[in-house]
Amino acid sequence: MTSTRIAVTAGEPRAHVDLAVGALAPRLIWRDATRAHVAVAAAGMVLLGGDHVHIGIDVGPACTLEIEDVGGTVAYRGARSSWILEVRIGAGGTLLWRGLPFVVTDGAEVERRSSLTLESDARAVIRETLVLGRHGEWGGRLISALAVVDRGGPVLLERLDADGSAPEPGVLGHNRVLDAVIAVGFRPPTRPKDLDFDRPGGMARHLSDQTHSSPLDAVWDAWVAHAEERFLTPEPVVGR
Repeated sequence: MTSTRIAVTAGEPRAHVDLAVGALAPRLIWRDATRAHVAVAAAGMVLLGGDHVHIGIDVGPACTLEIEDVGGTVAYRGARSSWILEVRIGAGGTLLWRGLPFVVTDGAEVERRSSLTLESDARAVIRETLVLGRHGEWGGRLISALAVVDRGGPVLLERLDADGSAPEPGVLGHNRVLDAVIAVGFRPPTRPKDLDFDRPGGMARHLSDQTHSSPLDAVWDAWVAHAEERFLTPEPVVGR
């Protein structure tokens, strides 16, 4: 298993950012005292059959980590591969990760597990686009599990088991693309067809056969802006 690590902690005049290269190569783009912008790209061919990738992310208290995905991920045919993401967000911290498509090609078998642990007043907005097959393919098998917990317990627990060669009604059907924006730790401005969680958070989803037809770009922008409203300082009122 290869491990990639991204960690940010507050500091003066600039935050401390710890980056470790594994299957993904993180690169620092920008930072200030409490915020870091990091790009991630594949360090080699990922995912080949039999690859096991681990990504660890640690957002320190009152910090914001923005991750920019470069190039997306393609899982190729072969032995079962795995993609494990473990995230911890400290008190008052925020994670913003706009993931590019995760494509599961014909003959690939992938287990993808993501877990997020939120401390008090922590927030996250994540874009996740899962695609069965490249153009002209049905796609392989994907098991995708997501678990989000905070100090009060589970916020979201879900599991998707899909096989492009054996589409199932009520799962993806004949759709190849499952696009989602997920917000946790706050109440995003959901639309009527979006899902509001019982705990603070929500999810917008779109099923289609093409990635470019998704309407969720605007949702991403709106939910990120809402997540960061607490950092905006109102203009001072100047008396006459």
